[in-house]
Amino acid sequence: MQVVLFGQPELDRKLASPSIRQLLQRITFQHRMGGLQENEVGAYVAHRLAVAGFTGRALLAPKGLRALHRASRGLPRLINIVMHKALLLAYGEGRWVVEPRHIAAAAADTPAAALPGRAWWRLGLGRAH
Repeated sequence: MQVVLFGQPELDRKLASPSIRQLLQRITFQHRMGGLQENEVGAYVAHRLAVAGFTGRALLAPKGLRALHRASRGLPRLINIVMHKALLLAYGEGRWVVEPRHIAAAAADTPAAALPGRAWWRLGLGRAH
């Protein structure tokens, strides 16, 4: 019998437990996937939008794509969460394009998202409008 395991980083920690070392010793192949590259994040978002039925122009400005890649570290689950929140923010302002400030605000509202150097303050989100 062959068993294929897919899991998150927590699975590696569980498999490292001495109580199940025999199972770890029987794993013949393993691969750890990293986050998506910036250009892959753009393609991923475009694909997700197309699957959802969107056929309009690009919704993510190039600088917004960079901000999304940084905030999500290329992790698809975080891309989905941050982009969803950023789309709602842009929609609430009546805008068609998600800008870096939308991504930054969405990342600030997402505990797992990265905020390198608290970039959202530099984007003007810390001041009243």
